[in-house]
Amino acid sequence: MPEHVKVSEVMSDKVFVVDIDETVQMAAIVMREKDISGLIVIEDKNAVAVIALEDIVKKVVAENLSPRDIKVRDIMSSSIITAQDDESLTDAAMRMAANDISRMPVLDSEGNLCGIITKTDMLKTMPALVNYLYEKETEKEITPAPERVAIDGICEECGNHSDELRKVDEKWICQECEELKNV
Repeated sequence: MPEHVKVSEVMSDKVFVVDIDETVQMAAIVMREKDISGLIVIEDKNAVAVIALEDIVKKVVAENLSPRDIKVRDIMSSSIITAQDDESLTDAAMRMAANDISRMPVLDSEGNLCGIITKTDMLKTMPALVNYLYEKETEKEITPAPERVAIDGICEECGNHSDELRKVDEKWICQECEELKNV
């Protein structure tokens, strides 16, 4: 793993989009069919916003509006925060945290939409980063700190978040998956 992980190494290049003039109902249908919780809103082939399930719930369902009658443009976020494919994962994560967002469109050097990065993508990377840093310490022949028995992150078996991932058979897994392996 490179010392400075780039957004392009972690992002998903499968980007699902919805046109700004599409109905909220159609956006919700796409989210359901693709099993995702957000879409990139495009206008004239450019990413202009993000629409999330939370937007639909708070701005349409909670207001008792008809998703057939409301356009994506009426409920989407008013501004878009993006990441560059060649920027560091750390910088992107800090921007997501500072803006309290869980997904960002990723643009290439020409400003074209080339991917999406989510908090989940970042969390999945953390066990690999811990291993990488441990290996770097070992290469320098510095006595590393004792290995943690458990770490916080995403289980590589079931995909759920856990405060206590344990390394089993070279994978970071949660207690439930570990118990299933031992049955």
